Amino acid sequence: MHPDPPVAPPPARPEWHTHLVRADTAAGWDGRRWTSAALSPVFAADAPPDEVVPSWNLEPGAGADVEIRARSVVAGWHPWQDMAHWGAPGDRRSSPAHAPSDAPDDLLPVVDTDILRAAPRDRWDAVQLRVTLHEPSPASARPLRLAAVSFTAPRASAGRGPAVAAVPHALAVPPLSQRAYPARDDLGGGGPAWCSPTSLTMVASAWGMALPAAAAADAPHGADPRVPGVARAVYDSSYDGTGNWAFNTAAAGEWGLDAVVTRLASLNEASTLTQSGIPLIASVSFRDGELPGADYATAGHLLVIRGFDARGDVLVADPANPGGAAGLRTYPRDPFDTAWSHSRRTVYLVTPRGRALPPAAGEAAW
Repeated sequence: MHPDPPVAPPPARPEWHTHLVRADTAAGWDGRRWTSAALSPVFAADAPPDEVVPSWNLEPGAGADVEIRARSVVAGWHPWQDMAHWGAPGDRRSSPAHAPSDAPDDLLPVVDTDILRAAPRDRWDAVQLRVTLHEPSPASARPLRLAAVSFTAPRASAGRGPAVAAVPHALAVPPLSQRAYPARDDLGGGGPAWCSPTSLTMVASAWGMALPAAAAADAPHGADPRVPGVARAVYDSSYDGTGNWAFNTAAAGEWGLDAVVTRLASLNEASTLTQSGIPLIASVSFRDGELPGADYATAGHLLVIRGFDARGDVLVADPANPGGAAGLRTYPRDPFDTAWSHSRRTVYLVTPRGRALPPAAGEAAW
């Protein structure tokens, strides 16, 4: 008999340093303009970040323009770049992808909807945010409640990483289906593209928040009218979609939640948060057959992580479902992590205002 050939280990996934830095929104005001201090990740000296995702939470009714600039370790501060025009629903748009014209051509940062990316030859050690209110606001009632940036930088892969040390747990997240809503010519395409607002509705609903509801004509019989209402709130007219990460967390901030976009280092960090009672909205992508249990493939999709089973497999509320309890699914740990890693393990971290988060170790993603 011939011995069985050795089984090749699964390929290592890309890994990243990740650090969420929250800004002081009380300091830095000049009239109706707020400018953050220089915000730097703890790993910048050893691994300069190459991507940043900003977040902001404003009080309801407050409009603002959001800008960002990065400090290059090669060339110093780059020019300010537009990130978002945040007005009333229907008047919310990201900046078209562009780079500032007065920086050296090979160092131009690029704004890509909700991400600022470094040029291949450039790396940063800090960024700043700037928020200019559309209307004056008295100093005693400044409406910017939260501002943060999530830094990432490539790191050497350590292989597949440790298994999730999960205590079995499942959070009560009411399942909703984006497939309950038809395709349409506005709001980014309707139900087939509404994974993000459907996921955000599930999480905000789990926290008991009152959400904007659409007119009855926007929701088929039996469908939750809040999903089209949330879709209107997060719609990015420049991107022509409802999946702008920062817009989803900004809208949640208007509803009385603390909401940021961040990137986690591993499923272990996701388990730490869900064990503390916090569901996560995760960005995944995968091809046909790559995520067992999913009846679709996607170039980009949002779903809710609601816990883990005894094997460390991932319990989700997936909006791409036929309806009802079919949305509560279990996806195997390793394929899920691979699908999630394509977004650098991006999540919306959405909690009631002031809720304590669990201790964060190391580079602190929350």
